[in-house]
Amino acid sequence: MFLLATVCFVLRFTGSSLAAFEVSVPQRRVLAVRGRPVVLGCSYAPSLGNSLDGLVVTWQTAEDNLVLHSFYYGQDQLALQNARYRNRTSMSQPLLGAGNASLRLDRVGPQDSGRYLCSVDSLLGNGKAEVQLEYAAFYTEPKLNIQVHPSNISLQYQSEGYPAPQVQWTDSAGRNLTAREELSGPGEDGLLSLRTSVTLKDPGPGVNLSFTLRNAALGQVLERPVSLRLASDDIGHCTDCTRVTIPLISFLCLLLLLLCLGLAAFAYFRRKRNGMPTACQNGSGKLPPHDPGEGGDGTETVDQRQA
Repeated sequence: MFLLATVCFVLRFTGSSLAAFEVSVPQRRVLAVRGRPVVLGCSYAPSLGNSLDGLVVTWQTAEDNLVLHSFYYGQDQLALQNARYRNRTSMSQPLLGAGNASLRLDRVGPQDSGRYLCSVDSLLGNGKAEVQLEYAAFYTEPKLNIQVHPSNISLQYQSEGYPAPQVQWTDSAGRNLTAREELSGPGEDGLLSLRTSVTLKDPGPGVNLSFTLRNAALGQVLERPVSLRLASDDIGHCTDCTRVTIPLISFLCLLLLLLCLGLAAFAYFRRKRNGMPTACQNGSGKLPPHDPGEGGDGTETVDQRQA
């Protein structure tokens, strides 16, 4: 009877100890933002005295068991670390002793999105917990490009970010417009490249549109109104496209100046070739009066008048 009671006590004690050991994550879903490090949280019940003896912590991907980081024998063990995570992970030993097995991951990109497992094995027991990592990047300021044709107008916005955004074009009455959308990437910078455009047929003298981009992952909303005024000769003017009209005006002014200089130079050399003094040559600032001679062509040179 005594032996049976002892066995029952041992089993109950062992079961309660194992049940008390738990590995947990504070957030099951973690969002990583481009350009910032991310911390994958993980905690467990520490041993007495916060000792690291017998503690083994491993972070790995849930899908294919790639090792991000390992800790045992009281130090980091990176021999089995996958190459894609090399020099990008770190854990704090003081925090490990206190039951914090969180992992810091630097230079996060879209390829890091996925499920990760935090596995802990200690003298008190073992366990694991899973965390979902998602990646996002704020979209850049949209760049507007406008093309005006005799029968239609095309407006295009370009921007970069992550993940795929929600794009909406509306007219002045709030009605949705049919838009074309191109999404490519991500590139090495971890960004998707977005091109979205609308084409308006017979737009009339004035057009008012609104472009809206939403990045739901980051709660980012970019809304840009577009106002167009068209002249009768189908030359468009847009409040957002002064970068197009100003260089055009500057080019026309420069072309006109060069034309005037060319005409002045042509007149100067023509007079010089015909032997006629210029205003600078006679010192008076004025050309001498022209006195037709008796020649058949009515032309008299300077030498003939002096004779």
